[in-house]
Amino acid sequence: MEILVLGLNHKTAPVELREKLSVPPHRTPDILKALKIRKIFDERLVLSTCNRTEIYGVGYASSESVHRTKEFLSEYAGMNLSTFEDKLYILRQPDSIRHLFLVAAGLDSMVIGETEITGQVKDAYEQAHAYSQTGKVLNTLFQRSFKVAKNIRTQTGIGTKNVSIASVTVDLAGKIFGKLGGARVMVIGTGQMATQITRAMVQKGALPMIVSSHHLERAEMLAQELGGKAVPFHLYEDLIQEVDILIASTQAPRGACLPAGRLIHENQVKGWMRRRHEKPLFMVDLAVPRNLEVSIDKLDNVYLYNVDDLQSIAGQNLAFRESQLNDGLNLVQIQTHTFMRWLSKEFPPTSSYARLRRASEDFGGQVA
Repeated sequence: MEILVLGLNHKTAPVELREKLSVPPHRTPDILKALKIRKIFDERLVLSTCNRTEIYGVGYASSESVHRTKEFLSEYAGMNLSTFEDKLYILRQPDSIRHLFLVAAGLDSMVIGETEITGQVKDAYEQAHAYSQTGKVLNTLFQRSFKVAKNIRTQTGIGTKNVSIASVTVDLAGKIFGKLGGARVMVIGTGQMATQITRAMVQKGALPMIVSSHHLERAEMLAQELGGKAVPFHLYEDLIQEVDILIASTQAPRGACLPAGRLIHENQVKGWMRRRHEKPLFMVDLAVPRNLEVSIDKLDNVYLYNVDDLQSIAGQNLAFRESQLNDGLNLVQIQTHTFMRWLSKEFPPTSSYARLRRASEDFGGQVA
């Protein structure tokens, strides 16, 4: 009996290939059923995200199972196996066990310590379990992986300090205003990064106003999606007294008078602050070339960050996470050894498939 992992991820394959082998949630039951019909593994689970597609299996005759799995993936993707076989990794225990613990804890992710993958692993396990595709081995292994992920987050700083531009911006705004519930966010422009930041702030309870000089219809669609309102560019200054956060990410409107080559300049913001009675204003300049005059940052109660500032903070946070990586890896190594001891005790080399089935039934699981 052996635990195997066969798959590919962002480290081994480009997105063009990963998307062809990706398994959407609604297809997973059919994939599991097909693997069972073909007698590929005795227990099986499919984990598929934007960064990876992996099949976890438990069984005997592992070489034959690996061969059949490769053939199955080739048929599923509609691709000749030779075009992607070199991108696949095949992990046997203890490496397969260690790999799952790393994945569940976010240590094998594109962004170290990200938390979304833990939920994705849980969803994959629950789906396989619901369709009776897991038995004692995978049940115990995946339950252990969730404990490993939790321990790493509580015993190290691997999951602290946000590393995306959107989350860094939300953190900075939170430090200024305490909380974002009810804060008004004005966004000049409808670019991708500005939209991501706005969504993140809306999730914290902020109220968005979307300003556009060229694409008012797009601004209206975005405002409707986020539960805010769209504002024509020529009216945005009339509303500035209501605003707590201003995000600028646009090209200057044609014909605009731009002192120092910027969309918003220091004297302009001085006037805003007088009308606002010096109420704090958090400003984010995502544009390149920049929309805001640099000297604005010198004004009292004005907090200005540009895209380089945000990336620098995100980089520092990522470096901190990476400094915690060794502690996380050590915990994974210890837990891998612990699980291997459990596995060898429960299923020694002399055990038969019948014993595996009896043990599974005693545990409350099933062997497919």
